[in-house]
Amino acid sequence: MSDTNRRNPLIIYGHHFCPQALALKSALDKYRAEYEWRDVLRGDARFRVELAQLARGYLSVPTVVFPDGTVMVEPWPDSVLDKLNIQRPGLLEQLSSLFRKD
Repeated sequence: MSDTNRRNPLIIYGHHFCPQALALKSALDKYRAEYEWRDVLRGDARFRVELAQLARGYLSVPTVVFPDGTVMVEPWPDSVLDKLNIQRPGLLEQLSSLFRKD
């Protein structure tokens, strides 16, 4: 991890009742991306205040803050993985892996 990423980690605002936030968390875990999860329901009350500032007054989850300061509100996991330059198998590779008999 670069020094910039250590100082400014990838931050995910979410909660465990949001399927989209859980899908993002799962994708990041699958590709071993480092991030800080900020649970806006069970975590520190400041997380809700921070989230509202980032999401124009709304508690929209997931909201992602990248190490470079870029913010994405309610992104799909692929958008976040793309921004992080995380390479993953293409559709044909994914489909072919379903039928392999390794």
